[in-house]
Amino acid sequence: MREHLTRELIKARTGLIRTYVLHVVWFTVMCAFISLQWDKDGLKATVLLTLVTVPPVLFYTVRVHKLCRSIDPAARTVGLVPVLVTTLILSPFESGLILPAKNLLVANKVLRVHRQHAVVLATTGCGP
Repeated sequence: MREHLTRELIKARTGLIRTYVLHVVWFTVMCAFISLQWDKDGLKATVLLTLVTVPPVLFYTVRVHKLCRSIDPAARTVGLVPVLVTTLILSPFESGLILPAKNLLVANKVLRVHRQHAVVLATTGCGP
């Protein structure tokens, strides 16, 4: 069961990394166009494209949270309620930049501990 959760966490983390990188790229493009005072329609398009990248990032952020908590209930990830509150109080841009980074760091730590545990089990011969 734990192996299945670990595989799912690896998949979800990969999805989060991909959507997060796309969001950061569009956010950077949007900031560059704003700083260059680009055409009004171009600014609208970059803001819209950046906003379109937010929901997938937040979806994977919550998915990684659930999987990390399934593996380690003490994992310090950010779940659905903080994601919604941050998105509504700050903005979708901040919640799409800050919260996924926190969950990625925690997911990496959870996976590192799992790998170390698997190595110990394999070397001691107590593994499956």
